[in-house]
Amino acid sequence: MNIGNASKLRGIIDILLENESRINEAKPIRYWYPLSLATYGTDEIIEALDSMCSFRTSMAEKTLQFERQFSKWQDSADAVMVNSGSSADLLLCLLLTNPLAPMVNPGAEIIIPVVTWPTQIWAAMMAGLKVKFVDVDPDTLNVDLDDLESCITSETEALFLVHLMGNPCDMDRIGALAKQHKLHILEDCCEAMGATWDGKKVGNFGVGAAYSFFFSHHITCMEGGMVAAASLEGAEQLRLLRAHGWIRNVDPSRYDLSSHPDIDPRYAFVNWGLNVRPTEVQAGFGIRQLEKADAFGLRRRAIAERFNAHISKTTWLRTPVVSPKAVPSWLALPVMVHQDAPFTRSEITAYLESCGVETRPVVTGNVARHPVAKLFPEFRTRSFPGADKIHSHGFYIGLSPLQTDANVDRLLETFNTFLERY
Repeated sequence: MNIGNASKLRGIIDILLENESRINEAKPIRYWYPLSLATYGTDEIIEALDSMCSFRTSMAEKTLQFERQFSKWQDSADAVMVNSGSSADLLLCLLLTNPLAPMVNPGAEIIIPVVTWPTQIWAAMMAGLKVKFVDVDPDTLNVDLDDLESCITSETEALFLVHLMGNPCDMDRIGALAKQHKLHILEDCCEAMGATWDGKKVGNFGVGAAYSFFFSHHITCMEGGMVAAASLEGAEQLRLLRAHGWIRNVDPSRYDLSSHPDIDPRYAFVNWGLNVRPTEVQAGFGIRQLEKADAFGLRRRAIAERFNAHISKTTWLRTPVVSPKAVPSWLALPVMVHQDAPFTRSEITAYLESCGVETRPVVTGNVARHPVAKLFPEFRTRSFPGADKIHSHGFYIGLSPLQTDANVDRLLETFNTFLERY
């Protein structure tokens, strides 16, 4: 797209966005404090239109550019973009069981927290791994470390962590357990992009990490995901798994086709795989969003610190405990209602909703209590008291970097008004 056309297009988009804003202001809005706000604008839209107008929408140069930029930002060996965070989870698990270069034994046991987004669980199951659930600490929202240690057996070969809501797990103790028992670590960082443990970004403590670029996440591609890989070899295998087991997007010289003279090298398949490729439109969004990631993170942290400090003034509500070694990258503002509070989780969330503040449970709560648990015996092995507390007492509200200070003031006052009843 030439500079003159891009300039004209930018002007048109700016006018459209301004008119859309005015239209929205005139509409009755249920939530003045929603879970998320759109963080994209003219730059992302121009990138998307550029791909469509140049008829380059399938995965190509922009995807590779975004992968390289993300890998540099994340400090990983490489990065492989996919169509969603759930697909990133799936490719990570398939990397462990990869027929071309398996890292674990068939049917290996993998430990997963019982409070998580469910596709983390389904990914492991679909990759042929045997899932064992570990309880979650309601104080941190992350894996219960004592329960984790007791869950590890001779059959355990991997841990699939999640840094829930952006609060890093205790990677010192987890790393020591993994080293002691020779376990592979996978990390779900879909809610924790930019969080650090002891100065090191989460996602760099094991084989690889999954990221999500859904609308409400730290950066957005509308839909999209990334796998940050700890090695170049791992990234190459992920690229095969991402696209049919096809050598098109890897170095073909590494695969000897001399014994298959009847195979067209343009259509050579060396492994199994899926099609979870992203589009150039998604990648273009990602390129521009990544430029804003650090600023978004600082704003999220500032709002979260103010909110958490305010909530700490009451004994009836509490926010997650954060280790001195951790710097969270909060996806949202999670809250636990104390079991001795004179009100229930349902009462405070109903009040917030009635006042225009959108709320949600802490992801699944205890996923073993959902109807889907009837389908799989893994869910029916034992009880999870920590997860049950989160299930019954936890909720979260949105954390957008575009929220104004005035809206944050209003949010805190809304909490005050409810608490003053008691």
